[in-house]
Amino acid sequence: MRETFCAMLFLVAVLFFGAAEFCFGRNVSFSCMEKEREALLKFKLCFHDPLHMLSSWKGNDCCEWRGVGCDKNSGYVVSLQLRGSIFDQSHWYSIDDQQPQLYLIDDVEEVVSSLLKLRYLEHLDLSRNNFSFNFIPPSFGLMKQLRYLNLSNMQFRGRIPDELGNLTRLHVLDLSQDYYERGLFQYYYGRLKVDGDIQWISCLSSLQRLYMNGVNLNHASSNLFQVLGMLSSLSWLSLSDCSLKISHLPSHNHPLNFTFLGNIQHFDISWNSFHGAMPIFLQNMTSLTFLDVSEVNLSLTSSNLFQELGMLPSLSWLSLASCRLKNYHLPSHNHPFNFTLLSNIQHLDISWNFFQGPIPIFLQNMTSLTFLYLSFNQLSGSILDSIRHLSKLESIDLSCNQLSGSIPYSIWQLSKLESIDLSGNQLSGSIPNSIWQLSQLKSIDLSGNQLSGSIPDSIWQLSKLERIILPGNQLSGSIPNSIGQLSKLESIYLFGNQLNGSIPDSIGQLSELESMYLFDNQLSGSIPDSIGQLSKLESIDISFNQLSGSIPDSIWQLSKLERIGIASNQLSGSIPDNIKQLSKLESMYLYSNQLSGNIPASIGQLSKLKSIDLSYNQLSGSIPYSIGQLSELESIDLSDNQLSGSIPDSIGQLYKLQNIGFSGIQFGTRFPDWLLLHKTIIMLDLSNASISGPLPENINHMMPMLQGLYLANNLMNGSIPKSLCNSKSLEYLDLSNNMFSGSIPNCWRNDQPLYFIDLSSNNLSGLFPSTIELLSLFVLHLNNNSLHGELRVALKNFTSLMVLDLGENKFSGNLTSMVEGEISNHSLKILRLRKNLVSGYIPSKLCFLSQLQILDLADNNLTGRIPPCIGKFPIMLNATGLINSMNEAYWSWAHLFEVVKGRYLEYTRRTLGLESSIDLSSNNLIGFIPEEFIFLRDLHILNLSWNHLSGQIPEKIGQMENLESLDFSQNGLSGIIPKSISSLTKLSHLNLSYNNLSGPIPTGYQLQTLEDLTIYIGNPQLCGSPLLKKCSNDVLPPPTNNFKDNDDGALERMWFYLIVMSGFAIGFWGVVGTLIFVKSWRYAYFQWVDDIKHWILVIVTLKMA
Repeated sequence: MRETFCAMLFLVAVLFFGAAEFCFGRNVSFSCMEKEREALLKFKLCFHDPLHMLSSWKGNDCCEWRGVGCDKNSGYVVSLQLRGSIFDQSHWYSIDDQQPQLYLIDDVEEVVSSLLKLRYLEHLDLSRNNFSFNFIPPSFGLMKQLRYLNLSNMQFRGRIPDELGNLTRLHVLDLSQDYYERGLFQYYYGRLKVDGDIQWISCLSSLQRLYMNGVNLNHASSNLFQVLGMLSSLSWLSLSDCSLKISHLPSHNHPLNFTFLGNIQHFDISWNSFHGAMPIFLQNMTSLTFLDVSEVNLSLTSSNLFQELGMLPSLSWLSLASCRLKNYHLPSHNHPFNFTLLSNIQHLDISWNFFQGPIPIFLQNMTSLTFLYLSFNQLSGSILDSIRHLSKLESIDLSCNQLSGSIPYSIWQLSKLESIDLSGNQLSGSIPNSIWQLSQLKSIDLSGNQLSGSIPDSIWQLSKLERIILPGNQLSGSIPNSIGQLSKLESIYLFGNQLNGSIPDSIGQLSELESMYLFDNQLSGSIPDSIGQLSKLESIDISFNQLSGSIPDSIWQLSKLERIGIASNQLSGSIPDNIKQLSKLESMYLYSNQLSGNIPASIGQLSKLKSIDLSYNQLSGSIPYSIGQLSELESIDLSDNQLSGSIPDSIGQLYKLQNIGFSGIQFGTRFPDWLLLHKTIIMLDLSNASISGPLPENINHMMPMLQGLYLANNLMNGSIPKSLCNSKSLEYLDLSNNMFSGSIPNCWRNDQPLYFIDLSSNNLSGLFPSTIELLSLFVLHLNNNSLHGELRVALKNFTSLMVLDLGENKFSGNLTSMVEGEISNHSLKILRLRKNLVSGYIPSKLCFLSQLQILDLADNNLTGRIPPCIGKFPIMLNATGLINSMNEAYWSWAHLFEVVKGRYLEYTRRTLGLESSIDLSSNNLIGFIPEEFIFLRDLHILNLSWNHLSGQIPEKIGQMENLESLDFSQNGLSGIIPKSISSLTKLSHLNLSYNNLSGPIPTGYQLQTLEDLTIYIGNPQLCGSPLLKKCSNDVLPPPTNNFKDNDDGALERMWFYLIVMSGFAIGFWGVVGTLIFVKSWRYAYFQWVDDIKHWILVIVTLKMA
């Protein structure tokens, strides 16, 4: 009895506490099943987990593990969400919810086998993990309880198994492969694909969403959409980048129940291969709210495109980007169109098309627009003032067009605007203060325009601003202290302007700042110590300014910093030992400053460092051995410092090195052996390093990826290796100023990508190599060698050549073959043949080189006259052409020795682009100086000395307003010095010595500063200052010879006298002969004389009476 009572009491207690838990709302949860826990642990063993995604998978209750979801009533695992990170092919590509990534190390079937033991699993997401290029296992089709399956971006390849059709309860299936994630994976292993029949999809009767972006459907059967038409619940269909063809699309030729399309709300067929008109079946998709057909060629679509789209009443999101649309596709008043049909569209993207002219006016009727993208078209004119009607606009992108004028006030009235991008246009004027009205603004991009003035103070009052992008304008003024008010600012880009003043201390208040780019301005002062407060800063670049002082210690405490650029300033001080605190630093650019002291050994602790450039400083001491610990290092440049000692052997262990710059470091007498083990090297600069000995013959095999080889100013000898001819990657080769001998290899190929060759100042001999006619070549320096033979360089075979320097050799022959063929569009800017044995005349066709700005034919045996057309080189006619040419990339590599102001000067990359000159000195040229020279208004240097020129100096020579150096010495010039020469206000060197000039020397302006007597020596008939011979005011100067050529003077004088004498004879005998032989005329003439005599006598008598 007692036992019965106890049992009853226990039962009541259980019921009581159970009821209490129910009444008070407490949940009863069950821990996971042991079998499922074991299955998950087996699943875990199949992966390498470098970032510890599954580190929580331990203990008894698997329902508490990361990514595992259990049913609260039964304890069974019903959800597994293990979304990984993006397969990162490019550093800049990222995603907000990026998670760690799993790497499959076991058989993929083992993974599925363990998952099959989770019998109640309904939700499975393994996306964005790395499944090592395996095929999708057919056994996935056994997981019939699944409602959600996401296998996207898992590095699967091959055919999608038909067995997935067994998953009849699926609501969502995602097999996508994003373009950026496929990368090289697709190139080597191919994409996921569907071949032939796709009937298995029709079995997924409950499917609501299907994502197959990036899956290759090129070989899928043409009944694709018929199969999809059987999925009555389908509302979301994404088939972007699937290589679909026109044959896959439904049409009247393919029987299809178009009614199924009425359920589709989201439809993405962008980035596919079909082209022509807009698919007609879209008209039946009456529930459609989202439509993306971007990157599909719709050029053949009729002009009523928007009228057809207007028939989709629910459409709110539309992308027609990059569809090759033109103006006639746009609705206009010329095409009857009910503009209210588009009034529901909120998102419109018609960027990357061929629209021209003003911004389409129909847009003002789309009053529901919140997002508008018109970038990368050819729109011109001003921004429509009517844009104010789009009062709901949150984001507008008009970038990369040809829009001009000022930014209209109406755009600042769009009070809901959060993002505005007007970059890459031709907008001018200033940024108005009315920008303060955009109180919701988060991002503004006005880069790449012609905006001027200061940045308005009101922009710093936009409290929600996250991104300011204003580079590439002409903005001036300073950065105010009020910048510190932007508490949400994440990125600021102000580079490439004319900002001055100092960097304000308040910049340290930008607590959310991640990126700061202020380079290429005129900022001065010191770097504020407050920058050290920017704890989230990842990237800073304040290079190419005028900053001074030392780098503040606080900057080395920015633990999240990944990139630092402070190059090309005037910074001093040393690099501190606490640089090691920048544990995430990947790139550091401190070149072209005045930094001193040693490179700290702690630099070896920057384990993530990939690029370091400390060149052009005053660093001393030895290179620390610890640099060899930077295992991720790809680029290092320590050139042009005061470093001593040898390069540590530890650098030889950096097998990821691609770019090495050790110019000016004296580290040994031989080409370093350890370099030959680095097959990844792309650029190698060991210039001015006192290296001697030969260059390894098989250097091309040892460095197969080499693109740039710079060994100038060393003591290397031997021959140039022929293996360089076999390089498929070499672009820049500089072996100048060495002692290489022998001939230039004659094995170059036209398919080589060589842009720059400099073999100058060696001991090379032999003929000009015929195979060096490289189509890609920009710069060729072979000067100062002993090359000989007839000059056989046809410019027509060097279609890209900009600099040709063959000076200081022994080339002979004439210039005719050089300019044969079509050269009128040639890009040659510098032609230098100084000090050779070239003979013959200067061909007029040389003037066809319309880009030429430096012509040096001095010290040869040229004869004949100077072609007048030389005075018509277009780029020398005005300063605009010369300034534009300065921007050419080739100036970065070219250099030149020229005789300027009587002495040899070397022009380097910093000055060469500013120069224009003609030097024809020390030849045997005859005749007069062409008058056409006066049109070369931007010519800086003209040297015609040491020839046999005659005649006068051109009278209007003063029009050559930019002339800095003029040398006409050692000729036979005569006559006076033109007064206009005093108008050459930039002239700093003048030599007119040893001619036959006469008369007074002009005075005034620049000539007053040129007081050297040697300028005029050898002209005995000149007078006036600075000569001691004074000019007499009452004595006319000796008569000048007005004939232009002494050789022709005698003949011309003879004809002059003959004409004068014959004229006199005809005139004399025409009158006197008539009076002698005609008696009546003789009587009449003398009677007239007598009458005149009597009339004069009468007048005189009356006057005297």
